[in-house]
Parts: sequence; C-alpha cells; structure tokens
Amino acid sequence: MDFQKLKTFRTVATLMNFNQAAKVLHYAQSSVSAQIKALENDLGAQLFERVGKKINLTPAGEKMLQYAHKMLAIEQEARDELNSNPRGASLLTLRMPQTVATYHLPRVLPVFQEQFPEVDLDITSCALFSLENELSIGTVDLAFLLTDTVSAASLDIEMLRTEPLVMVASPGHPLAAQARLDMQDLEGQVLFLPKADCGYRMAFEQALTMDGIRLRSLIEMNSIEAIKESVAKGSGVTIIPRISIEQELQRGRLVILDWKESLETGVLMIWHKGKWFSPALETFMEAFRQSLATA
Repeated sequence: MDFQKLKTFRTVATLMNFNQAAKVLHYAQSSVSAQIKALENDLGAQLFERVGKKINLTPAGEKMLQYAHKMLAIEQEARDELNSNPRGASLLTLRMPQTVATYHLPRVLPVFQEQFPEVDLDITSCALFSLENELSIGTVDLAFLLTDTVSAASLDIEMLRTEPLVMVASPGHPLAAQARLDMQDLEGQVLFLPKADCGYRMAFEQALTMDGIRLRSLIEMNSIEAIKESVAKGSGVTIIPRISIEQELQRGRLVILDWKESLETGVLMIWHKGKWFSPALETFMEAFRQSLATA
C-alpha cells in the first residue's frame, strides 16, 4: 500500500478539510482529491462522505484511520531501525480499563517517558468482545483487563497483581447497617456497574443471573466517577476496585458493605502470541510489571 496516500488520508481525516490538508502537505487540492480517490479504489470502500459543505469519515474511513496510524508508525519505526536510530515504536496503541488508567498508569508514564519521550500513546478503554481481533490484526499493541481469566488461544496473558474489590454504598443506605451480606441481599436493589472496567463487571452480572437475583434496576455507566457520585448520593450500590474509592472512604461519602465473601479481580496484561516487541513496548510492559508489583 502506498504510504504517501496513507499520509494524505490521515491528514485529511485529521483536519476534515481537503483545502487545509493540501496546504499542510504542500499539494494542490486536486492532487489530494486524486490520492484519496485512488486509495478508495485500492480499498474498494468509500472513506469520506459529504454532508453539505462538510466532510465526515464513513464507518470504513474510521476503521481505516486506525490502520493508517499503525502502518505509518511501523513505517517510521522501520526507517529508524534501518538508519541505526532505534527510537522504538513511534506509536503504541493500548486498551486499558479506567481503573488501571487512572490509578496505575500515572506511576508508569514517567519511567517510560524518560526512555522514550517521543513515542505517542493512544490509550482507550477496553472493548472485551473485539479485543482478540484487535490484538491479532495489530491495531492494538497491548491490552489490560480486570478479570481472572481470558479464554483465547491466540493471546498470551500475564497476571500482574490481584486487585481487591468492594461493595460500597452511601452511609445512609439501608444495606450499610447490615452484616454478612451476600447476593441475596441485592434482591430489589439498584446496582451500578462500570462499563469501563470490563471483565469483573461481566463476571458479577453472570453471578447475579446464576443466583436468580432480580434487581430493581441495573445502571451501567462509562464513568467510574459518575458511579461514585451517584452511589454517594444514595441512588444505589456498586462493586468497585478498592483503590478507586480511598478518598471517598476517608471523607465518609462512601462506606464498604460487610460482604460475606472476599471480592477480588486479577489485573491482566495481554498481547498477541508471536508479537514482535519493539524496545518501546518492552519498556512499557516492564515498567507496568514493576509498578504494579510495588503498588
């Protein structure tokens, strides 16, 4: 595939304007349009659609932009390596639960940036159902999940640590005064679960189903902060990593419910079998190992 066409496509997709892209690339607008048309013909898919005077990426264009970022990063990495200037990967694409990104990643970044200050990081929350495919095709370099196991023959998985989970509510919630709670005590309750932390949420939902628990309402949110605020205002209860609520516990806004069994989840680091590790990726992985080992 023509890397120049990919660079032109990425520029247009970033600016969402053919005229501005032509100025940045020092091309005539007709040349930019011709390159995009040629790329669409090569791919057999339309990448942009016009809406009035504006342009938008089509669904195919959105997917192609992910590939373009990765392919251009690999091209730059190859040039650096062949010219004895091994900066490592110029872009690492990572999938990471919100809890890991908020409470563990900040300790890792300074260590990584000291060695690879010019490497870009593209970090998004986990997408469990598409994760194996994304790792297999290379649009994602490395992923983290909060769960105990992942069944995928094409993936290598490393357990980094065990993360304690807790059931929490506001101090005034009726369950806060009860002892030795279990699944049956959630009957008729409002339960908040985080979409952004993936694995343990799914496991807990499965346990509720197996025990035949009928909630009054299940509310799933992308934001852990929104869940904590809602629970602190008395709207329901949630299961959440202990590390994410320390401040709320100290301020008395949340209390840990007396759950009969201990709750925990693994922090997994996941990559595709046989993946080539650039120096940057190796450094990032080792920094995470060391950081979570001492957390």
